[in-house]
Parts: sequence; C-alpha cells; structure tokens
Amino acid sequence: MNYKKLAVILSLILSMEIVAHPSLIIENITLIDAENPVRLRQTVLIENGKIQSIIDPTEIIEEQENSHTVIDGSGKFLIPGLWDAHVHLTFIPEIDHETYFNLFLKNGITSIRDTGAVIEKLQPSLNYIKENPNKTPRLFYAGPLIDGRDRVYKGKEPGFPELSIGIDESSDIENVVNGLLDNGVTFLKSYEMLSKDTYLELLKIAKKNNLRVTGHIPLSIDLEEAIEAGLGGMQHVRNMDLACSLDAPELLTKRRTQLENENDIEGSALRTQIHSSQRYYAIDNHDPKRCLRIIKKLAEYGVFQTPTLTINTLDSRRFYADLKWRETYQYLPEKARNNWQEGSIKSTNLAVTDNALIFDKWSLDLVNIMNQEGVKIIAGTDTPIGYLTPGFSLHKELELLFEAGMTTREVLRSATITPAEFLSIENQMGTIDEGKLADLVILNSNPLESISNTQDIHMVISKGIIQ
Repeated sequence: MNYKKLAVILSLILSMEIVAHPSLIIENITLIDAENPVRLRQTVLIENGKIQSIIDPTEIIEEQENSHTVIDGSGKFLIPGLWDAHVHLTFIPEIDHETYFNLFLKNGITSIRDTGAVIEKLQPSLNYIKENPNKTPRLFYAGPLIDGRDRVYKGKEPGFPELSIGIDESSDIENVVNGLLDNGVTFLKSYEMLSKDTYLELLKIAKKNNLRVTGHIPLSIDLEEAIEAGLGGMQHVRNMDLACSLDAPELLTKRRTQLENENDIEGSALRTQIHSSQRYYAIDNHDPKRCLRIIKKLAEYGVFQTPTLTINTLDSRRFYADLKWRETYQYLPEKARNNWQEGSIKSTNLAVTDNALIFDKWSLDLVNIMNQEGVKIIAGTDTPIGYLTPGFSLHKELELLFEAGMTTREVLRSATITPAEFLSIENQMGTIDEGKLADLVILNSNPLESISNTQDIHMVISKGIIQ
C-alpha cells in the first residue's frame, strides 16, 4: 500500500513555509468561517505559518517576545484562504505559472487543485513552487487525465492539448498509479473514454492506495455502478444528464456501441459525437425520480461534486462579453491577452442558443437539489478554459453557486472546508482555529451578507506571510 507515500506528499505540501519570518498579530477583527459561529473583535496570533492563538476581547494579550507585525482589523472580516479546486495550469502555454500564481493570490485563493496536466509540462510550476514557496498558493494535482485507448486530450487536434495518458485492459494500472504517486499526485482524475472494466480496476487500485478518483464519468459505465465501486468525485456534473434520462439504460447501450469506434474516429470527435446525440435528448427526457435516487446515492457514498458552473454557463452567461470582465485580461501575458480579446469579441457576436440556456438552467437546478440532499459541493472553475481569468473566475463561481440556491455560508464552505475534506486535510485547513495553517484573507465587507464581498479584499496571508 502506498497511502504512506501519499501522506508524506500531503505533509510536504502543507508544511511548505518560509524558514524565518516575523510573527503576525491581527487585532480587533471579525472571524468568519463555514463551521464556527461569527466571532467579533478577536485577536489572531500567527507564527511559523500557523494560527498559534485566538484571543477574544475578555482575555489579556501577553507581550510577544519575538518581532511581530501588527495588523489593525477594525471593521474588517477574516476568512480562511479560498480554493479554486478545478484549474489547468498547462492548458494554455501562453500563460506562465508565475502569472497563474500571482492572480490566484491576488484574488484570495491560497490553494488550488490542478485536475489534469502531464507531469513533464507541470514540472516548471512545481520547480517554481520549490524555489519560491512563499509566493505561491498550495498546489495539489492529479497529474494527467487517465483516459482510455481513444483518449481525448492527446495534443493532436486544435483545442485539445496534451493533458492525458491512455490505458486499457492490457495496461499495468498498478504501475501507472505507483508512477503517479512517485511524481507527487494526491488524487487521480479519470476521463470519459475509459472502458468499464479498466475504470473499475482503476477505482480498485486507487482505493488500495487511499487515493480518491474524481473526474468525468466514463461514457461506458452506469453512474450508479461507478458510485458503488468507489467513485470519489465528479466534475462539471458531467454525464448526470445521461444518467438521469428516462431511458438511461438504452442510452448507455448506444454509447457502448459507439465507443467500439469501428471507424477509428479521433477520441475528441467521438466524445463530441456522443454528447451531441445524447445530452439534450436526455435533458428533454429527464426522469426526476431516477435523478433523485442517484443524487441520494451520491450523498450516501460521500461523492464530492465540483459543478464548475462558470464553464457550464459559459455559452449562456458569456462573461467574456462584459467589458469589465475583459479588463481582467490586462494581467495576462501579452500573447494570451491579445488572443483572449480577439476571441472574446468574436464569440460575443454569436447568438445564444436555446441549448445553452437549457444547460444553464439544468445545471443550476441540479446543484440546488444536490445541495439540499447533502452532496458535498466543491468550488472550482476550469480556468483558463472559456476566457475564465485565473483567480477572478472563482468569484464568479461563488456567485453562481449562491444563485443556484446555496446560502452564503454554504458557498463559503465549498471554497474552504470541502476541498480540504476531499483530500482529508480538513484538520489542518478550511477554518479559523488554533493550530490550523495560516492561509487567510482579510475582507473589507462581510461575505455572509453577500458572497460577492469575497472580492472586496484588503489583504491576503498565505503560509503565514502577507502577500
């Protein structure tokens, strides 16, 4: 079993901090997290990258022996550092890792989860973090998408960069997983073209190594079977549409026939062909009872859901059409900035389709039901896909989760506690408690009054250091 190796990797990520730095004292501030009651006029002492003590107004503050920086928190609000739990650092080569990390921290995002990158292409980011640990968010990554023989993201077609590896029944899956663990992954990301048998074997080996598998549900398997076999998480509520159809079994049979791929179609084209033929048919033939049964099973088995509503509503909300949104492109490298401006203007001229509006409503309605039924929701965006500017897009996601029916406290949980729970590190992150890591954001406005107030940032503290 390699779960000890996983524990070492997580420990290294969490312990990454500056060797020597002055302590911080934040005085007279309101503490807000998704688990504790609101605490007024508190003083927070930070040392060695951790919250050493929290002192309320009735306690006497002992004089500190070490040098320290005092921050006046009067009228301000302290929240845990935020997560964007669905990013792709290597999707667009024109955006360098330093730009990503600066934008995440600028927006109060102190932890990120990369959900698909070939290790060799991710390595420059990992090297930069090792050399500049105090200037980066914490990075947890899956390594490459684990896809099937006809993999989608293999870098051969426009719009589909190399993000994946392909495995099938002949692969030594245990060796593949061990290799990823050796490269520092803390979870696995599965993809849609995996065969049923290969996917089930992957889940079994991952469980043996204490690794959660999240991703797109393979088109070859029934979702309920995947849940029962040990599915750890889902991205984009992808393939819930197919699973919730009145004739889901028949659609699955058709998909399996198409996946035989007798005409040797490229994986990216085959996946698009399947979704084009089934997605909106399935939504039009939605079975509420079947869907509720599946959602209850997701909650029962503890399957995490990362809806990425920013990407699901991309063609309906079209954030890129907003001049104010396009102002965020100024932080991108010149080539990416110019490409995004040109692409945004071109896409803005396209009409919003009925299907885009249908998928928008369906996605938000589904998230609402999932949340009501106790499915654990994680905030993530899919940046930089769809002109979703790194960092800024997380705040759009939080607004959409609120629009979908979650309370401000629930939305805050989705971007703080729940991602940590996915990695089983909630005892070290996600709330403002003594002994927790000092990844924190000072806001000028109360996020419980409006989730948009997470954008009103006064200061970001990452690994105990003011950014």
